[in-house]
Amino acid sequence: MSTTGTLTIRSHSSQSHSPKPRKNNRLGKSTYEVKAIEPYKQPPTSLATRRGRKPTTKDTSTSQLDATLREVKPNLTKPPVAGRHKVLRFVSESNRETDCEVFQNITRADYDYISCKIEDYPARPRLEYNCDTHTLVVEMPSPVHEAVIKVISKGLERLDLLLQDFIVGNFLSSDTHTNLTIDGDSVKCIPDIIHVVTALTDPPILSTPVMGEVAVSQSRADLLQRLRDRVEAFPDIVLLFMVEINERIPYSPPKRLSNAWRKLQNEENARSFTTFLSDRTGPRSLNTPTEIEVEGHLWHTMSSVHFQVWVQDVNGRIDIDTQNPNLTTRGELFPNKSMDNVTLMMEMGLSRMREQYAHLSQQVSPNIDVLALLAAPVTLPFGWDGMLSKLALASMSMAHDRYKSWHSVVAGSRGVKRTAEEAFDAGPAKNTRSRTRARVLALLHFAGA
Repeated sequence: MSTTGTLTIRSHSSQSHSPKPRKNNRLGKSTYEVKAIEPYKQPPTSLATRRGRKPTTKDTSTSQLDATLREVKPNLTKPPVAGRHKVLRFVSESNRETDCEVFQNITRADYDYISCKIEDYPARPRLEYNCDTHTLVVEMPSPVHEAVIKVISKGLERLDLLLQDFIVGNFLSSDTHTNLTIDGDSVKCIPDIIHVVTALTDPPILSTPVMGEVAVSQSRADLLQRLRDRVEAFPDIVLLFMVEINERIPYSPPKRLSNAWRKLQNEENARSFTTFLSDRTGPRSLNTPTEIEVEGHLWHTMSSVHFQVWVQDVNGRIDIDTQNPNLTTRGELFPNKSMDNVTLMMEMGLSRMREQYAHLSQQVSPNIDVLALLAAPVTLPFGWDGMLSKLALASMSMAHDRYKSWHSVVAGSRGVKRTAEEAFDAGPAKNTRSRTRARVLALLHFAGA
């Protein structure tokens, strides 16, 4: 690896998908040298443009949230500036219509402040910050987003265990992470999936052979630029993949006085997951995603799932813009499955990861026999049909989460009487970041009652 920059890895174990403890699977906090990132000028995006407008009203709820969180972290006494307000407001929003937003003009101090503020959130958003362009991308995990991540990360863990069985001795430490902060000179991000392998030398030698990103209804141009930045910062990536999940119709809550609004807003208690899905109309399937329509309102409809994969060229680099079919390929998982080329290229990249295991083992013990490891067969460690089934269930969960978030807002607006505990726990649907804001505001309300 190059020695012109600094890389710091900070692991959040509660969010990592690591295999059960074994003798060589622990990764500590270390500092390593990486290549510095070339500055770039990111083109403006629709998301950034939309977020660039000045707010017309003062967001008092964000101020309340900010004051309460400052009590938890008393060292954060500096009040947030406008850019920070926008980010924190987005993170704490209820009933949001998008799970990803791009923010411009965010300083390094803003980024550090925001990172600390969200540290204790139940399900932390993923941040990606470019120090050169002062651009921050905030991605809120959703059931659909997490479904793909879990399938791939668990597959990587199984493959890792298989490869480690061919290595005699405690030479490598390896983990697959889904919430690991990696810091380069210019890029600071939390990849959706990153596989980290460390040779147990003194000092340790760190490698990141596999990285992946799952994007839900995001700008492809922005996503590709972020990947260019990453391969510049971490040149030892041998396999990079990107998953794009899109909705047929952008989500919006029921319009006031619509049939769905009239029917659902009168119900004092939100419908359970089972009851909500029992009332849906249209085709049903547990094997592939379908439209989730309840009371005439479309709560989630997946239109497509596409993959793109890259592997290193002969110079040991990944070129995001290459058209060489030997170095990149695309495939469609849904609605028309065509994944053979993606399977082959992912297996090629995983085979190169196997070679990296052998190389790193030899760095620890030059005389180690790696012939058995290099001869070990490498096949795709997960199935596409299983991923589709997970996406079908995740689509249902996402629809119900959206319904619950909307219902909690409507219920709050009509003054439903609740105990403090009910108001604290009933906020937006489980596993959404808006739940935190509802809980904090509930505590503030009842504390002042």
